[in-house]
Amino acid sequence: MLTPNQWEEVGDQAIKIYDELELEIIQEIAERIANFEFANSVVLNNIKIAQEMGLLYEDIIIRVAKYNNLSIDKVKEIFEKTGVKSLSFDDKIYRMEGLNPLHIRQNEAMWNFLEATALKTNLNLNNLVLTTADVVQTDFYNQMNKAYMEVSTGVKSYSQVIQESVKVLSQKGARIKYPSGQTRSIESAVRMNVLTSVNQTCGRLQEMRANELKWDLMETTAHSGARPSHAEWQGGIVSLSGREGYLSKEDIGYGKADGFKGPNCKHDWFPYSEGSTRSYTQKELDRLKNEKVTYNGKQISKYEATQIQRKIERQIRDDKKELSGIQGILNSDNKDNKFIEDMKTDFARKSLIYSEHKNKLDNFLYQTGLNKDTSRIFVPIKNSVYSKVSSVNKIANKYNNSNIIGTVVNGTKITEIGEHIISRAYARNIKVEDVEDTLKNPIKFGKIRTDFSQQIKGKTCTIAINVKTGKLITVFPKKTEE
Repeated sequence: MLTPNQWEEVGDQAIKIYDELELEIIQEIAERIANFEFANSVVLNNIKIAQEMGLLYEDIIIRVAKYNNLSIDKVKEIFEKTGVKSLSFDDKIYRMEGLNPLHIRQNEAMWNFLEATALKTNLNLNNLVLTTADVVQTDFYNQMNKAYMEVSTGVKSYSQVIQESVKVLSQKGARIKYPSGQTRSIESAVRMNVLTSVNQTCGRLQEMRANELKWDLMETTAHSGARPSHAEWQGGIVSLSGREGYLSKEDIGYGKADGFKGPNCKHDWFPYSEGSTRSYTQKELDRLKNEKVTYNGKQISKYEATQIQRKIERQIRDDKKELSGIQGILNSDNKDNKFIEDMKTDFARKSLIYSEHKNKLDNFLYQTGLNKDTSRIFVPIKNSVYSKVSSVNKIANKYNNSNIIGTVVNGTKITEIGEHIISRAYARNIKVEDVEDTLKNPIKFGKIRTDFSQQIKGKTCTIAINVKTGKLITVFPKKTEE
């Protein structure tokens, strides 16, 4: 038997099998897009896109092959450690009942089954991950054609379409494609594939052990936040032979996608001796089933809370992917200074959103008392990216801790520091102190425009402010002589 926390540990290990592959692909795409120069004709443009698609496909295949070659040892290690740990718990119970089960490594049939399942799971993973090359190639083609049409018709500028293309492709990430046509992100597919395979393998090993020892009854585990259908049978006693008076394997949906040991199921079972004390009283099971938490002043079920948590976690993962995509642009050979400045601004903007989502998760966990699941927000972005995110946050903190709010300039009271001015200050390397000096010692005021914006010019920079709302809009490195 394994506890829900131990299943989470398996999930942690699973996503690390291909942990860096997706980000490598995202940055590869971003660099190619940033370096892409659209041709003047549809024919030439299609040729260029086709060439890039071919090179991209080959590069992804090479990257996938590298990770596939390393995956078998990692998958086997997960299966072996989990299988041994699961049966060790059960075997202690059997020994207490006077039975003497062999260690799984000494049981040829069980060990061969474990090894064969691990190899099959690894092969399935390898084949699934290979499909990313086709999916990414198709996504790249569709996005570049869309970008070309928008640039050629003047709907959007070159920098706009590059920025949006990288955002779209980064958020999609490197997806795998199932035979049914359904697609999933790599980390989601790998996590689900490994967890489900390990879970079902352990269940089968436990059945094999029970049959070997002529044991019939198994007690299912119980935990809070279980999906409603599983909460109905968790903590119950299952008869493997289907004896009356007990739950059957059919009752708990064993072998079904939405049942016991199906995808994302954290329940397990262990040997139960007829007539012995149950691990959970009915009162405890009722409490787990009806457990509620408070979020934003409203009571919700523990299960509903976990679904909200999953949504915020997905937002954080998407933020990290997009940041890596933007960094891919900044790593490119593109020499357009205006474009690079816009990308740095976008990086800063996304950094602030990422920090906002992290704070939202922390606040959610504080209110509900739920635990942080680091594996659900894990995306191995490089330290250099984290360092730049930290730089943006330091700038934001300086603004927030300054005395800017409340300052009156030319009759307008500053009420809000916009996200855009923080992002522009980062991209244009303008210090908070320079902004403060311009507000306190303005040299010149521009005309109030139809959108209520007005420029305030100082010694080292020029600021734009909304005179109607008092919001600081943006900043330019424009010096004004006294």
